[in-house]
Amino acid sequence: MKIIQLCIYSLLLALLAVGCGTKKKRILEADTPEVPTPPVSSVRAPEAWKPPMGDSIRYEMRAVWLTTAYGLDWPSVKADTPNGIRRQQQELDRILDRLKQDGYNTVFFQARLSGSVIYPSKTEPFAHRLFTTTGQPPAYDPLAYAVEACHRRGLAIHAWLVTYPIVSSRKSAHPILIKNPSWAIAHKGSRHLDPGNPAVRTYIAKLAEEVVRGYNVDGIHFDYFRYPEEAERFNDNASYARYGKGLSREDWRRQNLSEQLVEINEVVRKIRPEIQISVAPLGKLRKLPTLARPHGWTAYESVFQDVEAWANARLVDFVAPMMYYKDDLYEPFLVDWMERVGKKIPVIAGLAPYRISESGWSAQTIADQIRLARRYGAGGVSMFREANIGHKEPLMRTLIQHEFRHLALPLPLYGRAMPRAGEPTDLTIEQDKNIIRLSWRMPIGSTKATYRVWAKITHPDGRTEGIMLVQGLKEQSCALRISEFPSEDCIELGVEAVNTAGVATACRMPVEFNLANARLTQVQMR
Repeated sequence: MKIIQLCIYSLLLALLAVGCGTKKKRILEADTPEVPTPPVSSVRAPEAWKPPMGDSIRYEMRAVWLTTAYGLDWPSVKADTPNGIRRQQQELDRILDRLKQDGYNTVFFQARLSGSVIYPSKTEPFAHRLFTTTGQPPAYDPLAYAVEACHRRGLAIHAWLVTYPIVSSRKSAHPILIKNPSWAIAHKGSRHLDPGNPAVRTYIAKLAEEVVRGYNVDGIHFDYFRYPEEAERFNDNASYARYGKGLSREDWRRQNLSEQLVEINEVVRKIRPEIQISVAPLGKLRKLPTLARPHGWTAYESVFQDVEAWANARLVDFVAPMMYYKDDLYEPFLVDWMERVGKKIPVIAGLAPYRISESGWSAQTIADQIRLARRYGAGGVSMFREANIGHKEPLMRTLIQHEFRHLALPLPLYGRAMPRAGEPTDLTIEQDKNIIRLSWRMPIGSTKATYRVWAKITHPDGRTEGIMLVQGLKEQSCALRISEFPSEDCIELGVEAVNTAGVATACRMPVEFNLANARLTQVQMR
């Protein structure tokens, strides 16, 4: 990375990004004679430079589950008419505007319910009653609209898919079960696709493939990726007898879920290697021998989610365990997650603001859990669900706004085998009236990347602060406006390239400039 060091009569509260492009303009020249070039021995050699994140910027996923089942979060209006479509879209826009305003950066958007979807599918029926009263799909694609609306606001969107539960009544059997009745097993008054059946696993992988081919989502997020509760009564005897291969039933079930992820990876990565794959497992990973109280059900023992194995094999990019508990049912399990899984992949703590209205929790409990997640090094938090963090819960919303008041960058997924971006080179600075334009080059053949522009400000009293001016930049230039410069602050500007896994290049400082008396004077360029 190249860094420009600028000394000015102040700045950066007045340094604002105003546009991007590649049009070349003249290099800044002094209005008075150029100051002498210092001897080479006095010029600082290129060295490593860390982006000035400080306490005000962090890498952190701030996510929310946005539920479409039963219209719990969205939509609340029908799309039977053009006006209804507009109102439905405006409702989603208002939700996303609020999420962006409150500091969120990721949306888990429910695209598949229990056997139906909210996009035109060749595989499964449309969940039409969510959107119309006529029983027909709406005259627009809700998932396509959600993807575009999220990206327009700089929000990542992960297609949230309910995996194995399936709604199929005698009067209206699910189409896939008409063709393949043995795929689902009746259990506790509902039906559950059998993860032990290889054909079922292929079917789920093809659903993920359909979404990834059709939509520019940032990830695929699996829910109910498990065996059902009271799994000891789940009658998968036939598939176990056929496919068990001498394993215990418990180990065989864990292997089935792992093999499901293998198949999903094989299909999805061929289409879009950068796509993120994640699962929302149960909130308690394993039984804790030191916990002197009943655990309830756990991911590993109760529903056969071997998340440690998934992390070790890099079958998921992150997990978002549903940690909908408090006190000694939260912190000890958070520590266990971080020890067993968090050293390999990010753990996003799933929190339960719905407990405020349903269980009488204090809103402060959620704020405290966010801080605990940060203390133990979690990759972020996710809220269940959107309606519980909005205007209906003003105190909860205010507390979250406070916790999210500083900028958060997308998580770098170091475990992903994605090519690193090349380092930007030949950084130059140009002037057009009150505009400073930064531009740079990339090595030939560099992998796909976006760019961040940083500023590190050093005040006369030695205090420093860091500001990220731009992120997600696609062009190899950026225009910045100069307005007022109070005096003698020193500013370092840096550009870093970021690959599709969020991993940034190293930073270097081989170029220096001085800006004094509202004039720029070139000191040295390498």
